[in-house]
Amino acid sequence: MSSGRGLNGGVSRCYPFFAEFKECLKTESLVTQDDGTRKWKNNCWEVREDYFECLHAKKEWAMVRKVNEEEKRQAQISAN
Repeated sequence: MSSGRGLNGGVSRCYPFFAEFKECLKTESLVTQDDGTRKWKNNCWEVREDYFECLHAKKEWAMVRKVNEEEKRQAQISAN
């Protein structure tokens, strides 16, 4: 995946997300604020979430399941 090569020789579908995540991690660091709390300088977690969604599509499949369940529910209501 990190090579950027897809199965057919082109750029893999998730490589742009990986490249953005990798660039974000290069500049990521913890910053201590005035009140003593520590916070991440950049928000790489959001970029990481996009990359992992591209790889695994968990949110997409959860939405598909919800839509299918709602369609089934609507069909049962109209059948009764």
